[in-house]
Amino acid sequence: MIRAALAYARKGLQIFPCQPRAKRPATANGLKDATTDPDRIRAWWHHEPAFNVAVATGAVSGIFVVDVDGLDAEAELRKLEAEHGTLPATIEAITARGRHVYFKMTAADVRNSASKVAPGIDIRGTGGYVLAPPSIHPTGRRYCWSVDCGPDIAAAPAWLLAKIQTPNGKGNGATPPSEWRALVAEGVAEGARDCTVAKLAGYLLRRRVDPVVALEMLQIWNAARCSPPLPAADIDRIVGSIASKELKRRCNV
Repeated sequence: MIRAALAYARKGLQIFPCQPRAKRPATANGLKDATTDPDRIRAWWHHEPAFNVAVATGAVSGIFVVDVDGLDAEAELRKLEAEHGTLPATIEAITARGRHVYFKMTAADVRNSASKVAPGIDIRGTGGYVLAPPSIHPTGRRYCWSVDCGPDIAAAPAWLLAKIQTPNGKGNGATPPSEWRALVAEGVAEGARDCTVAKLAGYLLRRRVDPVVALEMLQIWNAARCSPPLPAADIDRIVGSIASKELKRRCNV
């Protein structure tokens, strides 16, 4: 495990440990503790050599991952490929139920989502993480790198990015509840904090949450879920700006 963790860190991937045979982080701050520092990595695995190896996805590591979870999800992916084109050869990991398909992170933010692209196909991007080989799944199966894939991490095709970045994968503008839950529970890393705070503020204010309550909620969320947290004054500024826009919208309705 430690050799793999150090090797990934040398490639620029942000690493942190998860509990043995589990997906639960083994550090107090979870993915916020992810690092490429070899001394910190050695200390973690010296403490517990059986820790699983987790890679923080998103801009911090320069990757996002498509999680194809099971045979039904593979069938859904085949339908998409038949319509839009085959995914390019890229690095893939074999999981307990399916596979993780790695792609280069884009300039536009790629968020975590569940079944937005298609049923059973999840995305792990900014604020997310995946277990990497040779981690052991809770079922006892070991993650491993596929030998039948590309030699490098490829850029994602335009059609896949359009599916990921359209609010619900279909273009009607509705963000699914699963995406809001992931956003609140998992937080975001540097580079996506301002836009995420604005998005959450809009969500709350559009639902008539009092602006003072929304501000307090987002200050708490920022401190707990942003890595690193934004200055409190920035949260004040962003929420104030969104509140002003929401007030104008209501006046024009």
